[in-house]
Amino acid sequence: MSLNSSAAQLRESVTGILNSHDLLGVLDLGAPADEYDPEMEDFAQLLAAGEPITPEVVACVWHKWFGDPSEQPGPVTPKMEALAFDLQALSPFAEF
Repeated sequence: MSLNSSAAQLRESVTGILNSHDLLGVLDLGAPADEYDPEMEDFAQLLAAGEPITPEVVACVWHKWFGDPSEQPGPVTPKMEALAFDLQALSPFAEF
């Protein structure tokens, strides 16, 4: 498998997970399937670099795109914990 196809497969997998979790609850309201593409890119880059996806990382990425830049990220939610667990499972370095 080429590097480009591996990256594309990772992006597709991350998009699927983000859409299935839909933390903002907007996909059922008609938001496009690429609604979470900016966040997907951040998570895909972190995963490709072997960085762990923790609930705190999810909170930081979410804050980057949806939070007030003058404030700190909010507390981790149970939905963020579930998203982090599923994203971390994509890591080639994930512990099973």
